[in-house]
Amino acid sequence: MRQRLLLLLVGMLLPLIALAAGGTVFALREQQVRLRDEAVRRAAEVLDRVERELSTQIELLKVLARSPALDPTPPDLAAFREEAVRFKSELPLWDRVILAAPEGHQLLNTGLPPDFPLPAVVDREGHDKVVATRQAIIGNLAGPGPSQRSPNGMLSVRVPVIHDGAVTHTLVATVRPDRLKDILTSSTGPAFRGFLIDGAGRVVVAPNVPGRVGGLASESTARARAEGGAGVYDGVTPEGTPTVTAYRTSEATGWSAHVALPLDLYQEPIRRAVWLLGAACLSTLVLTGLFIWLLRREIIADRREASARERTARMEALGRMTGGIAHDVNNLLMGVQGNAEVLRLRLRAHGLTEDARLERCLAAIDMAVEKGARMMRDLLVFSRGGTAGQVTTFDPAARIRDNLELIRHSLRGDIDLRLDLAPGLLVRVDPVLLDLALLNLAANARDAMPSGGTLRILLRRAPASTPSEPPAVELSVEDNGAGIPAESLPHVFEPFFTTKDLGKGTGLGLSQVYGFASAAGGTASVASTVGAGTTVTVRIPEAAPSPAPELPGDVMTVRGLPPGLRVILAEDNDDVRQVIADVLTESGCEVRQFTDAASALDAIGQGVGDVLVSDIRMPGPLDGLGLAKRLRDERAGFPVILMSGYSEMAAEAVSLGIPLIPKPFDRTSLLDALRRETAGRAVPALP
Repeated sequence: MRQRLLLLLVGMLLPLIALAAGGTVFALREQQVRLRDEAVRRAAEVLDRVERELSTQIELLKVLARSPALDPTPPDLAAFREEAVRFKSELPLWDRVILAAPEGHQLLNTGLPPDFPLPAVVDREGHDKVVATRQAIIGNLAGPGPSQRSPNGMLSVRVPVIHDGAVTHTLVATVRPDRLKDILTSSTGPAFRGFLIDGAGRVVVAPNVPGRVGGLASESTARARAEGGAGVYDGVTPEGTPTVTAYRTSEATGWSAHVALPLDLYQEPIRRAVWLLGAACLSTLVLTGLFIWLLRREIIADRREASARERTARMEALGRMTGGIAHDVNNLLMGVQGNAEVLRLRLRAHGLTEDARLERCLAAIDMAVEKGARMMRDLLVFSRGGTAGQVTTFDPAARIRDNLELIRHSLRGDIDLRLDLAPGLLVRVDPVLLDLALLNLAANARDAMPSGGTLRILLRRAPASTPSEPPAVELSVEDNGAGIPAESLPHVFEPFFTTKDLGKGTGLGLSQVYGFASAAGGTASVASTVGAGTTVTVRIPEAAPSPAPELPGDVMTVRGLPPGLRVILAEDNDDVRQVIADVLTESGCEVRQFTDAASALDAIGQGVGDVLVSDIRMPGPLDGLGLAKRLRDERAGFPVILMSGYSEMAAEAVSLGIPLIPKPFDRTSLLDALRRETAGRAVPALP
C-alpha cells in the first residue's frame, strides 16, 4: 500500500515539475530574445543619433562655405582664414578647417601657420567625390595609423563651395569624435557595449577600449558589414570579449553602429534554466524522500521555512479538533463546578459550613476544576499558537518559580540557570502566554550557547523615564551566547525571521514574545553583541492589587442584583443548563430555560425576561452570537451575557463588545457579570 502511494505521489509530482520547468525554460528563452531585440533597437537608435550629429556638423560647415570671402576670384584667403579661425573657436569639437582647390592642393589650413607650405589633400578620394557629386560627405577617421592605436583620430566632414554653378573649392572640417562617444555611452547603458565603425572599417569610438580607436574592426565585424546593412552576429568586441552584437549600417555614409551584449550575459538565462531544471529534479528527489519519511514515521515535523505554510494548516486543523474537545470538557467541568457551588450554597443554608471535611471535599473539587480548566487553556495555546484569553492578576515571580522545572527541562545540563526575581510585583496578563514566552526565550538562549553558558532571568520594577510614566514591570532573559548580528536586530521580531541554520528554527518564537507584550499593553526589545550574548526585555504595565473577594451573604445586598431578576438561560447541554439554573435560582433569580436560541428570542419578544445568558454555540440556524446580534439590532440595550467552553466565535464576540465568560466559571464570576450588565440599566419595554 505504501509503495502504491509513493508511486502515485511521484507520478503526480513529475509532470508538474516537468511542466513548470518547461514553462521556465520558455520564459527564459523569451528573455534572451528580448535582450537581442533590445540590442537591435539600441543599435538603430545610436546610428540615428550619430547621423543627426554628423548632419549638424555638415550644416555648420555649409554656413562657413557661404562666406563672402570665397566669392572673389581668387578668394580673399586672409579674410577667410580670419573668419574660419573665429568660426572654429565657437565650436570646441572642431580641430581645423582646410580649403582646397578642385585640383587637389590645399589653399588654407588653420592648423598650420599662414606662410607654411601646404601639401596636397590627404583624402583625395573624398575630395574628388565632393567635386564630382557636388554633395557633402562624411569622411572616415583620419589621424595616426592603426598600429599606434591612438585615440586621437579625427573624423572629417567635407562640403563643396559652389559659385556660379561650379565647384570652386572644397571645404573640410576635422572634428574630434567626443560627442559621438557621449551619444554611444548614453544610448547603450552599462549592460551593453557599443562602438562605431567608419566607412573604411576603422573603429571610430569604443568607450570600453579607447586604445582600439583608429584600428581595424574585427574579422567578424567586417564580415557582418559586408553581408548586409543590419543584423545580429556572433563576434568579439574590440577588446576581444565574445559577444552577440546587433549592428546597423548607414547607406549614406557607410558608417555602422554596433551594440554588443557580452556572451556571458546573453547566455545567463540558458544557464539559469539549466540550474532550474537541476533544482527541479533535486526537488523531486527531496519531496519523494520527505514523503517516505513522513509515511514511515507518521509524524508532522518539518522545520524548514519552505514548509511553514503546511505546518500552519495542520495546526489549524488540530486547533479546530482541540477546540471541540475543549468545549465538551469545559462543559463537563462546568457541571462539576456548578454542582459544587449549589452544594456549597445548600450547606450554608442548612448551617453546615463548620464541617471541615465537607469544606475540604468542596475545595478539592474546586482545585480539580481549576486544574482541568488550565489544562484545557494550555492545550488550546500550544495546539493553536494563539491566546488563551484568561487574563488574570498574579505575581510573575511566583509563576516563574512554579514553572522552574519546565524551564530547566527546555535547557541542557551545561547551561547554568540563574534567577533574580523581585517579589511583590503584580501584572495582569494571560499566565499561560507568559509561560510560553519564557520557554521560547529559554529555547533561543539554549540554541545560542551550543557549548554551554549562563542563562539569567531577571524580574524588576522598570525605572520610569518621566515622572508621568505609569509603573511597569521588566522581565529580561540574558545569555552569554553567540549574539545576533547588528544588521539582523531590526528584524528579529518579524514572523519567520531566524538567524539559525536551515531546519533549526521556525522564526516564530520571538514573534510570539512580541505579540504577548503587545497584547499586554507593553513592549519587547532586544540588545545583543556578537560574541558576548543577547538580552531580550519584555516591559508590561504593573497591575494594581485585585479587590478582596466578597464574602458570601445575601445575594441582593452583596452582589447588587435586582430582586427577582428574570434570567433567560439558553444552553443546549442539559446538565450544564440545569446546574447554571440552580446557581441562579439559589442566588435569588427567576430562571427560564431554553435549549435553542430561537426559543429564547421568542421569550424575550414576549417580555418574560430581563437579561439573556446564552451559550455562544447553539444548535439550529441561530446560535448564541447571532442571537446577541439580533437583540442588539432589535432591542438595543437589552443585557446579554455569552458563555463559551471554547469557540472560534469568541474573538468576534469580544470585538463586538459583547460580555463573554469562559467555561467553567464559578458563581462569583457569573453574578459579577450579571451585576455589571444590569446595574443602572433599564430594560427596554416591548415596542
